[in-house]
Amino acid sequence: MKKSQILSLVIPSFPTFIEGNLTYYSAGQQHPNRNGLPYFDLLFVTKGCLFITEDGIEYEVHTNEMLILNPNSHHYSTYPCKDSTRFYWIHFYYDGNWVVNDSPTNLSSDVFMPNLHYHNEDYTLHLNKFQKLADSKFIFALLDRLLLGTKGEKKAIVFWDNQKRFTQLLKALEEQSHAKTASTELAENIELYLKQNFSKEINNQQLSENFHFHENYIIRCMKQVFNMTPLEYLATYRLEKAASFLIKTNLSMTDIATKCGFQSSAYFSLCFKKKFHVSPLNYRKNHSN
Repeated sequence: MKKSQILSLVIPSFPTFIEGNLTYYSAGQQHPNRNGLPYFDLLFVTKGCLFITEDGIEYEVHTNEMLILNPNSHHYSTYPCKDSTRFYWIHFYYDGNWVVNDSPTNLSSDVFMPNLHYHNEDYTLHLNKFQKLADSKFIFALLDRLLLGTKGEKKAIVFWDNQKRFTQLLKALEEQSHAKTASTELAENIELYLKQNFSKEINNQQLSENFHFHENYIIRCMKQVFNMTPLEYLATYRLEKAASFLIKTNLSMTDIATKCGFQSSAYFSLCFKKKFHVSPLNYRKNHSN
């Protein structure tokens, strides 16, 4: 089995817990053959081993390990269980943008995020598709708490409680998946700064003075985490915000260019057409319905 890949999901949209349980297999039993299920399947083994194949890739999920099965994939038991096996399974639905890559991939949400007042930025959740749990006792305790909540009788209250518990589980899994290094935290702080100040003039020297690191180190950290330099990230984010303004507002091209940090509407139009292969005006017309 090759090195685990990373599942990246952008929020919003929000993952929604559907169902789950704690299941026991005797030696010789095996996971069912399933194809095309519309939700993610989280497997947490507490005893024994599950032998799972997903889209031709074989996994052995041993005690205190977990595996995420993708929606609309074909997964089945590679071999029956050799010993008594116990595992949690959790199904959750998600209709946002997600991708599985060899490294964390930061995505953009399709949900329009206004910036007229205080607001939330989108957030990309990164989970190891397969991993050994760093703190299995804590994760299993969260799973027990989540499943216990499904037995409540007041369905409306239980629904929101369970979503909160499921969110706590995802947060804990992300923290165990990726212990953040100093360079990662710096890159994420720079990302937040760029998003909050994208309408202003920004250069590498300003970033260096603001974060008290040399320009070259800042560029190296951003390329390591986001696969692009700070100014490349800024340019991409400005154009994505401009695309949202074109669709969601009636602002003029000049106003959008100004709000997104471009020096002129002509330069904005040139950059936009280079990225989206269509002029801003035609982009708005194409999405006017």
